[in-house]
Amino acid sequence: MNKELCVLVCGVGERASAVARRLIGEGYATVLHQERPPRSLRRRMCYADAWFDGVAALGGVEARRADRPTEFLCGMQTRQFLPLLLRPFDEVVERWPWDVIVSAPDHDERPPRALADLAELTIGVGSGFVAGSDCDFVVATDGLDPGAVLRAGDAPPNPRGADRLALDYWDVIAAREGTFAARKTIGDRIDAEEILGFLGEEPVRAPVAGRLSGLARPEQTALPGAPIAEIATSDRAPVAGVADRNKLIARGVSFAVEMEAGGWTPVSIGSR
Repeated sequence: MNKELCVLVCGVGERASAVARRLIGEGYATVLHQERPPRSLRRRMCYADAWFDGVAALGGVEARRADRPTEFLCGMQTRQFLPLLLRPFDEVVERWPWDVIVSAPDHDERPPRALADLAELTIGVGSGFVAGSDCDFVVATDGLDPGAVLRAGDAPPNPRGADRLALDYWDVIAAREGTFAARKTIGDRIDAEEILGFLGEEPVRAPVAGRLSGLARPEQTALPGAPIAEIATSDRAPVAGVADRNKLIARGVSFAVEMEAGGWTPVSIGSR
């Protein structure tokens, strides 16, 4: 098995973070890429904060923003942290000979342009990708078999609300545009109608009781109708670390990379 493969994982949301964390843990030279400021709310379950703060940790594995070539090369060579690149996608692809490119957008993100022919192996995670057309493999994220590797076709879409309802996540929606100043932190237990913070001068109250699972970054302007916080009402709903579903997705990506590196053909489960 060739652990010298260079892997680019596009995204810093929950899925991409779980995938990158798994791959670097298995010894691959793994790099994250996120060109635009992420709007992830579940910031203790991903590497989104590294985009703003320069560093973030997930399950004991760090991601560090690589603003200089030396930082990028250090991460690649030592595998002690995940370098995060903010440069334009085309530039990142052209300036380094990637062996594997994985695109793992979260539910509310749009996948980048077709990945086909950008690397020896390209993998699209979730719906919006077609295996054999715009990438080599698709890894399913929803349904009964998350992590399934598809060699042809695409993964069926699943509404974002499906898993959210199952685990009782509630969005807190911005009523208008403005700056949201939170008065709570992710993981806090809150009561219904408790003040979470202020949108301008107006208090933002919790619609339900539970644990705070997500918060918008203070630097980002809240958009009317968009979520600025998230509350988990079920004790089963994780608010930190890698969720079980994302562990299965990461394992599926790892399996596809390992089989490709070993010269095997990944088993296709559920392909059409």
